Parts: sequence; C-alpha cells; structure tokens
Amino acid sequence: MDTAYLLKRYAVVSLITMIAILAIAYLLQIFVGYDLGSSASIVSALVPAMDAGQTYARRTKQRPENGFAWKISAVFVAINATLGLAFYLVFSMAFGGLADAADLLGAVGAMGWVIIVAVAFVIYWLASRFFFAFGAKNELKLQEKLAAKKQP
Repeated sequence: MDTAYLLKRYAVVSLITMIAILAIAYLLQIFVGYDLGSSASIVSALVPAMDAGQTYARRTKQRPENGFAWKISAVFVAINATLGLAFYLVFSMAFGGLADAADLLGAVGAMGWVIIVAVAFVIYWLASRFFFAFGAKNELKLQEKLAAKKQP
C-alpha cells in the first residue's frame, strides 16, 4: 500500500470534514442559536482516520500492523493540526481574532501552551489510532459480508 496515497487522502478528507463542520456550526448558530464550540474539532480528525482505515483495508485486504498504525496516526495528527492552524489563520485574518489569540497566549504562558499542545496531541493521537483501526476492522467485516452474499 502506498502510504503517500493514504496521507493525501487523509488530508483531503480532513479538509472536507473541516469545511463541513464549519458549515454545520454556522447553520446551527444562525438557525438554532446553538454553539458547537471547539469540541467539534476532534471530528475533523476522527472521520478522516476512519476513512483512512477503510481505504487501507480495502486496498490491502488486511488490518494495519500495530506499529504502522501508531506511526501513521501520529502523522495524521500533524496533518490535521497543520490544516487546522491554516484554517485558523485564514479566518482570523478575514474576520479578526489574532489579537484574541495573542491575549490567550500571554495569559497561559509558554509552558502552559506546551502542556496544552502535548495533551491535545496525545488525545488526538489515541483517537486517530483507534478510529484508523476501527475503520479497517469495519471495512474487512463489510468485505466478508459482501463475499458471503456472492457465494451461492
């Protein structure tokens, strides 16, 4: 399996998921008055990880090896964080908000940010790893069911 393809697919699905979450959050805020908050952002890591697991299993017909799954999940987190930061910068420049980030950075301090980023990385890494394996497992089950239906 070509890992570059899997990473590109993860990035594209992640970007699409981020846009979808943004649109849903905006519509919920406008029509219902409900704010999703930042907790919805983890969905932009879980959906693409599950899709990547399904893609991996569909192409290789097997579950990913444990070591590979941990490594690729760490790369998934880096891709997701980079895309998220790019989204934040674009929207902050377009609608303001960089000053708010500077205030927040000053309030928490450098060490506080190191701790926050480290904890967030671990949470996203574990979640991405789980959903990558979960997607692969579900795809293999689906392939077994389809194969069973084809047999007379």
